[in-house]
Amino acid sequence: MYAFYVIIATIMKKVAIIGATSLTGEKLIEVLSNHPKAEVALATSNTYAGKPVAGLDLKYEPLDIDKVKKCDIVFSCLPHSKSMSILPSLVSEVELVVDLGADFRTPADSFKKWYGFEHEAKELTPATYGLSEVFAEEIKKANFIANPGCYPTSFLLAIVPLLEGKVDLEDVTVFSLSGRSGAGRKKANEFAEEKENAFSYEDPYNHQHIGEMEYIASKLKGEQFELFAFSPHVLSDVFQGMHTTIVAKCEMDSYEQLVDIYKNYYKGQPFIKIEQVQGNKLDMASVVNTNNCIIGLDYDKNPKRLYIISIIDNLVKGASGQAIQNMNLAMGWDQKLGLIG
Repeated sequence: MYAFYVIIATIMKKVAIIGATSLTGEKLIEVLSNHPKAEVALATSNTYAGKPVAGLDLKYEPLDIDKVKKCDIVFSCLPHSKSMSILPSLVSEVELVVDLGADFRTPADSFKKWYGFEHEAKELTPATYGLSEVFAEEIKKANFIANPGCYPTSFLLAIVPLLEGKVDLEDVTVFSLSGRSGAGRKKANEFAEEKENAFSYEDPYNHQHIGEMEYIASKLKGEQFELFAFSPHVLSDVFQGMHTTIVAKCEMDSYEQLVDIYKNYYKGQPFIKIEQVQGNKLDMASVVNTNNCIIGLDYDKNPKRLYIISIIDNLVKGASGQAIQNMNLAMGWDQKLGLIG
């Protein structure tokens, strides 16, 4: 009697990363190195073309759209306004495109208002918004995903259960502390020259992420949502991590009611951790290099004030990790593949 054994090798999906030497591109390469179903086959960089890619048997290549089209999945890590002229030609040619820039997160008119550029691909705006825990069903059907910004991710994950629960919120004020990588490579290098310092980062009423935050919040609430203020800051001695505090007036029966809303909304979500603020030390270091989001809750019945803390790694859950989570969902894989939770 003969036994026949068939060994089935996993066919890895080929990934192209456009703008691979950006901070988010480098983090994608790092995280994808542990992915069981996808591997980086092409990493583009016009500046570093010909130089080896750390950790991979590859060299950076100049952007060649025909080579990109030979891959299955494309991640774009280009600066804002640079993807809109490139990605439209790829959406119908590959299985999945994920843009980590801002070009396709909101309608074209909003992009012009907040970023100052006329959109070149209005017909594709907005793409499917990749806030993984909130829009999972839409992401599963998508072939073009706009990955959220880091500040919007930390804010929206903290506030969505209340928006979808139709809880009335007033004077919503957001204060965020980010590691210097949240400002991009150039500014991160500038901030690194300062020691033991913190910097306010852009106008609290005109920061470019406000448009994204208010657009998605309004969509989920079903009516216009406006922030009272958004105040982002950068910490010079911290490279990655983001700590966001949200304060708002809110009518709630008790703290326990607040906790129930969040636990019910995020039930079964592996990367969301609901914690009590009082008596706990909720810190950025605990989420660095993970795809987790810690949400800390507190409520004061007098004067009816809500207090929420949201903590993420801005380069992982706020960028590359969430992009991979979105890839997993869109490809029909377990959303946890390749990610640390």
